[in-house]
Amino acid sequence: MGASSSNPLEAAGLIREPIKIGVLHSLTGTMSISEISVKDATLLAVEEINAAGGVLGRPLEAVIEDGASDLQTFAQKAKQLLLEAQVAVVFGCWTSASRKAVLPAFEQYGGLLFYPVQYEGLEQCPNVFYTGAAPNQQILPGVNYLLAQGKRKIFLLGSDYIFPRTANMIVKAQLAALGGELAGEMYLPLGSRKVDEAIAHILAVKPDAILNTLNGDSNVAFFQKLREAGLKPENLLVMSASIAEEEVRAIGYQNIAGHLVVWNYFQTIDTPKNQQFVKAYKARYGKNRVTDDPIEAAYFGVYLWKQAVEKAGSIDAVKVREAAKNIEFAAPSGKVKIDAKTQHTWKTARIGKVRSDGQIEEIWNSGAPLVPDPFLKDYPWAAALAPRRISVGTRASLIGLFAILVLITWMAAGVGWMGAVQMKNYLVAIEAASAAAGVSEAAMAVLVQQTMFVASRTQHWLLGTLVLSSIAGIVACVSVSGIIRNLGLLREAAQLMASGDLTARSPVVSNDAIGVLSSTLNTMAQQINSLLKGLEVRQRQLEERSRELEVAKNYAEAANRAKSTFLANMTHELRTPLNAIIGYSELLQEEAIELGEEEFVMDLASINLAGKQLLNIISDILDISKIEAGKMTMFLETFDVWNLIEQVVTTVQPLVGKNGNTLIVNCDRDIGTIYSDSSKLRQALLNLTSNAAKFTDRGKITINVWKEEEWEVLPPDNSEGLSIVNSGCQNSAIVFQVTDTGIGLTDDQLSRLFGAFSQADDSTTRRYGGTGLGLTISRKFCQMMGGDITVESEFDCGSTFTIRLPVAVKSQKEAQGDESLPEKTDKLGPQPLELPDAAIVLVIDDDPDARDLITRCLSKEGFEVRSSASGEAGLELAKELLPDAITLDVMMPSMDGWAVLSALKADPDLADIPVIMLTFLDDKNQGLELGAAEYLRKPVDYKHFADLLNKYQRP
Repeated sequence: MGASSSNPLEAAGLIREPIKIGVLHSLTGTMSISEISVKDATLLAVEEINAAGGVLGRPLEAVIEDGASDLQTFAQKAKQLLLEAQVAVVFGCWTSASRKAVLPAFEQYGGLLFYPVQYEGLEQCPNVFYTGAAPNQQILPGVNYLLAQGKRKIFLLGSDYIFPRTANMIVKAQLAALGGELAGEMYLPLGSRKVDEAIAHILAVKPDAILNTLNGDSNVAFFQKLREAGLKPENLLVMSASIAEEEVRAIGYQNIAGHLVVWNYFQTIDTPKNQQFVKAYKARYGKNRVTDDPIEAAYFGVYLWKQAVEKAGSIDAVKVREAAKNIEFAAPSGKVKIDAKTQHTWKTARIGKVRSDGQIEEIWNSGAPLVPDPFLKDYPWAAALAPRRISVGTRASLIGLFAILVLITWMAAGVGWMGAVQMKNYLVAIEAASAAAGVSEAAMAVLVQQTMFVASRTQHWLLGTLVLSSIAGIVACVSVSGIIRNLGLLREAAQLMASGDLTARSPVVSNDAIGVLSSTLNTMAQQINSLLKGLEVRQRQLEERSRELEVAKNYAEAANRAKSTFLANMTHELRTPLNAIIGYSELLQEEAIELGEEEFVMDLASINLAGKQLLNIISDILDISKIEAGKMTMFLETFDVWNLIEQVVTTVQPLVGKNGNTLIVNCDRDIGTIYSDSSKLRQALLNLTSNAAKFTDRGKITINVWKEEEWEVLPPDNSEGLSIVNSGCQNSAIVFQVTDTGIGLTDDQLSRLFGAFSQADDSTTRRYGGTGLGLTISRKFCQMMGGDITVESEFDCGSTFTIRLPVAVKSQKEAQGDESLPEKTDKLGPQPLELPDAAIVLVIDDDPDARDLITRCLSKEGFEVRSSASGEAGLELAKELLPDAITLDVMMPSMDGWAVLSALKADPDLADIPVIMLTFLDDKNQGLELGAAEYLRKPVDYKHFADLLNKYQRP
């Protein structure tokens, strides 16, 4: 950035080569919410400095780079600024992770970084000037304030990166030392907006306050959800260490008003210097913009560097670093100073409350700038936070004590030795003198006196040694006693913790190795206690969730039962009139033909067809519902494959001819039998052939059937516990293939072909009709029988649908016995009826139309028909008439058909009367198990029904 035209250097024509400075912040990504404004503050300071004449007579030129909220990008951009742009200094970074990412480049290339944001401490790099707060200038005062307000139970919430985790490590040690309680601890990915779990955890542990170190967009989501959960500042206070005025704007005043923040600067500070700064910032960037702590720190950081450069007379990093020691500046927040030892800044700590207008009102401050203590050396409880060896004092004490004891021992030994030698010499002299003649008594006295002197001196030396030994012993005793006492306290605390009392604390009475061990043990106990409480909370949450799931399961089961009951009742209510419409239309057709009223036949046929189509739709909806609920049952029987194909061909032939198609069948008459559910297989084949006929116009439809001797059998997909039985050849199967030359399918249509209520596309539905359930139901049926349906198709050329089914499927009960086909496969099958001429048939059905239709139909065939409208009356009539056959409906009020059938078979006089079930329910198994002779589903083909009775009538 060049200087403005008001620059005095430019006016004098003395502009020199600019000094390049780097500005490295996240201008995009999750951290841009905070860092763009910090970048703007840096550029404001540059513009002001240039307007005042620059630095060393040279203007400043800012080279701006975007860290993009990405650590690798920060590292890459820092290297580019130092090597390619060759900047004299870099102002930048916000997160500790970004600062750590760029440090290697500054250390390797000797650059300078001015870091404007509060951080976790425990760092001191000669290439960095820290204009943000150290922990003792922000985090510690904030926690002390909460504790002083009676907020003892604190929850720690932060983003998952360096600053929050390290800061919270310090806070946990502080809480342990000051009697606070860790309510819980949780971290979210940086920028994550998924805060629901954190809110739930907070609600569960019920803390007194939250210490929030979230960064970026996470704060927006957190405070919104906190407010939605009904957690207001008056019942749960949040103190934030990374939210300032700029972030408050993004969060929304209404979401954060009343909560606390801890910083070193607020826009509301009422000083001329700050008013001037705020006015200049708003004039430059807009009246709606706000200033905050990192903005102010970035702003005065540029001025501190300017002063250091001018003091050094050079932009050389080494000289600037040396000149910066103890430099002071009148910043908007007040007087700041670079600490000569740590290169951190002396700052005043402040706590503020967010107002409803988005500004922060100061409610507490430290009174004077706090000396930065990044390693917390003045806090004994923090001794364990920074890696240390045994302190110098402890070492000196132990080594000195040992040296004194050794010296005293050597002194005692030396004095004793020297005294003993001298005494020996004098005694030898005395002995020699006494042996020599002429030795006077005076000479002897002198020798004895000298000997006594040596002995006395030796005693004095030994006494002195004794005194020194006693002193050393006392010193040693005191030192050892202190160590033993501290170790005893530590042991007692450890034993209490081991016994389960995690609230016990070991007193931190010194800053030595034992003090570090005590502090570490306290922090560990607090962390374990918090984790155990967190586990208890999670356990309660899981139990509550399990109860909720159990309740939901019961509701779901009840809803499923209600749905099943509703569908059964509704389909019964719909099928009953449809059964009458279909039955009466068939009878009227016969009567119209007999009367020669041909003009009514087609109309009646249309009514009959419409009724059957509507009935098929209702049946499909009920079938798919039963399949999804796992309540679809199967009736397994052995039947001839060729006969089944004949039935299908007979049924579908009119539809094939309607569009002028030709039907070709390729099937060996002696293909044999299959043990499966004939009605479901028939329904699947009818669906495939009717679809082929519907979507083919004047084409060819081919049904191919063959037997495969080797086939990978699929497990049956059903709720009946069915398994596959090998019949004769291992893994043999019957293959049914329906091929047409119709419209075909595209790949997209194939991908959703078997979805419920799905057809090729909307235009197909409009043109050809249908519900889109047929293929879904058919495939489910085949899967229930241990097979499947596959399809191959080419658009506008035709399709081929293939059903593969195992030769035999049986229930698990059967599978536990003989693996071959059961001998009694027809035990539950329809029993032959032998009825006499003019047989009496009793009709039991609550639907009057059904009774009337059956009566009219059977009366035509010569049967005598009696009827009853209820199960109870039907039983009484059966006992009175002893009819030759009984037709019985299932769904009747009061006493249903199953109860009537059981009562009939339990009465010896009635047990042999054949009972034919006529019902809408698809439960053939139960009917035959209870003793029914035949099981027919409504609507009944009454002509076929009459033929059935005639077939078994005795001549």
